[in-house]
Amino acid sequence: MPSRWIIGLTSGSSADGVDAALLEIEGVGLNLKVRLAQALHQPYGAELRDMLVRASGPEPNDSREICLLHRLLGETFAAAARQVADRASFTLHKTQCIGCAGHTVRHDPEGRFPSTLALGMAAIVAERTGITTVHDFRSRDMAAGGQGAPLVALADFLLFRHLHESRVSLHLGGLARLVFLPRSSRVQEIQGFEAGPCNMLLDAFIRQATGGREGFDPGGKHAVQGRCLEPMLQRWLGHPYLLRRPPKSLPRHLFGEEFVAQVLRQARQENWSLHDLLCTATHFVASCITDSMRRYLPSGRLPDRVLLTGGGIRNGLLLHLLQQQLGAVPLDPTDVHGVPADFRKAVAIGVLTALCVDGVPANVPSATGAAGSRLLGAWTPGSPSNWARCLAWMAAQSVLPTANDG
Repeated sequence: MPSRWIIGLTSGSSADGVDAALLEIEGVGLNLKVRLAQALHQPYGAELRDMLVRASGPEPNDSREICLLHRLLGETFAAAARQVADRASFTLHKTQCIGCAGHTVRHDPEGRFPSTLALGMAAIVAERTGITTVHDFRSRDMAAGGQGAPLVALADFLLFRHLHESRVSLHLGGLARLVFLPRSSRVQEIQGFEAGPCNMLLDAFIRQATGGREGFDPGGKHAVQGRCLEPMLQRWLGHPYLLRRPPKSLPRHLFGEEFVAQVLRQARQENWSLHDLLCTATHFVASCITDSMRRYLPSGRLPDRVLLTGGGIRNGLLLHLLQQQLGAVPLDPTDVHGVPADFRKAVAIGVLTALCVDGVPANVPSATGAAGSRLLGAWTPGSPSNWARCLAWMAAQSVLPTANDG
């Protein structure tokens, strides 16, 4: 089976920019092997980032601005795809597909009609690059009764599983997301859920408290100067979401801008410092993660190893607290396992795209709670020649193992 080339594009909830990964993939379906050929981060400009923050906030949004943002993000994703190919001195038209996860501005898995919305016009990506673009990965899982998260559980399984040790893939992004990878390497035993907020909460505190002058706490330097407000920490840890068994994904508004604004109002009355609030919030994030591992991992015990990704790996206080609470469990950035921690999501979206092309269901019902395995992703064809190559590839595939086959 010849190798093929796929580009994965993602935009995290911190709204700092687009991550792009150019992958060389050998094999098909659950037997594929991945090599990261090139990756890059393309930051958003200040105006675009402000639009993203408003679109994800609690206030009603102007539909004209949402529509414009959808288009502008499409242009930004397309530019990132071209740039990652250029940086690799790679001819873009050799790419089989682009996987574009978009930027999630709403994800509400609760209520009678669970819904999700990711912006980034796939038609623009396909038009600007000429490459067939796969997008809207979450929706089919949610239509089948799932949470739409953890979206990349099967990709994590293919990238990081190990025959002799159980592992947790822990993404410290806007949210803290866990995927449990059993040592048995059986897909049906994968578990996953969102343990709680992470950078989304920490960034909102410093952004609101500084009037937008600072967007995040680099390395946790402000948080480490504070003290943990224990009564507040315990009150937050009693939140009903944290006590609910998986499958579950966190509605963004529960610990979003409105939650932070309310805490800051109380802080002014109590004379709590920003350092104290950030320290308490960091303890909260760490406790959400470690408490969830102890309560909800199917093995009934901590994993043999935790693999770390996301911007939170640069928060020294958060990593110290996690190591303190997990004891002897090794904490490894995924870099030492072949995937740069900063680009794990873009790589994983590339893997989901390959599975889509191969006709392999990529959701994991044991993690998302969906009624069954489903193909993930919607298609926007690229140029006629590229689309013809995609169709020929799909037609050539024999019956492949699915997630239910293990």
